Amino acid sequence: MKITRVTTQWVRIPLERPVGWSIKTLTHREHLLVRIQSDEGIEGVGFCLQDVSGGAAKAAMDELLVPMLVGEDPRDIAKIWDKLYFQTVRAGRRGNLLHALSAIDIALWDHQAKLSKMPLYKLLGASREEVPCYASGGYYYEGLEVFTKLQEEVEGYMDKGFNAVKMKVGRLANAQEAKRVKLVRDVIGPDVKLMIDANQSFLDVNACLDLCKRVEEYDITFFEEPLPMDFFEGYIRLKNQTSIPLATGEIGATRWEFQQFIKDRSLNYVQPDATQCGGVSEWMKIASLASTQGVSIAPHYHWDIHVQLGCVSREVSILEKFNGTNVKNFDLIMHNPMEVTSRGTLKPHEGDGLGIEWNENAIKKYLVDEKVHDIAVKV
Repeated sequence: MKITRVTTQWVRIPLERPVGWSIKTLTHREHLLVRIQSDEGIEGVGFCLQDVSGGAAKAAMDELLVPMLVGEDPRDIAKIWDKLYFQTVRAGRRGNLLHALSAIDIALWDHQAKLSKMPLYKLLGASREEVPCYASGGYYYEGLEVFTKLQEEVEGYMDKGFNAVKMKVGRLANAQEAKRVKLVRDVIGPDVKLMIDANQSFLDVNACLDLCKRVEEYDITFFEEPLPMDFFEGYIRLKNQTSIPLATGEIGATRWEFQQFIKDRSLNYVQPDATQCGGVSEWMKIASLASTQGVSIAPHYHWDIHVQLGCVSREVSILEKFNGTNVKNFDLIMHNPMEVTSRGTLKPHEGDGLGIEWNENAIKKYLVDEKVHDIAVKV
């Protein structure tokens, strides 16, 4: 069996209105799609989140990675991963090239599960059929009063059946952020889990500790990305001085980067994103590392892939889920976006592979660039 064609697509999907977190405001989201076809007539589709760097990641995919797929058997996923990663270490290792590699790896696993005529989570060896999720929100919306909007938003999550909520912090002064956290706790009551996310906004551990002290009383399940991910020593200091469990890893690259945090025992949760850390192959290795030390996993973003992995890995304690498309608008290019169950969980699609039904008309609507690579080896 051989790979015969690879199609790369860069989509840019406008947001309903500008939305921001602690250090950034976005007007659109960018993603890459990669479609890998084999001589068996099967197409696997992978994807990765780019925010605003779709063009750079697509160039890495088209110019460096796709040419290395010539002559390869799509079932040789481990062999292909090693080839793409180790032959591009000077250009990649993390960032845009690793995101592109992640999308290719996801496409190969989607192809493999379709070839096997089963959902990906069944192919990998399911341990359960659904995974708890939380409503991810509490962003800062341009032109909207922060407290009123926040209260209305969180009340909507409760109406939807969520049993956990995550909110943004870090843009306002610590005293103001503490008031926002208190507001959300008052709305959701004592029994709903509450997480906070600073998106790496604190460069000063002492300033971060100040916020921790102000919000500890509100029973925070975890504090996500309080510091930049590269601040390994800073996380150790913070962990030793706050009772709030710490989490990071959404921009983490490969098992080796996560190994450092797990070795340091500075995190309670790791947050690998399969669309950025190296794909399904690398995500599973990171999950194995976490399991050896009893570290929980709370994957970042794309629940379309992480619900499949969460049904395999018991270490996944909770998944991220956005309600609607005002922040994560990837659902706009699907016919079958997932919805939270009445139990506050997500269930994977039962179709073969990832089970995603792509909306081709929507993809064309948001398409920035597409390239078709015919790479079949002619005998």
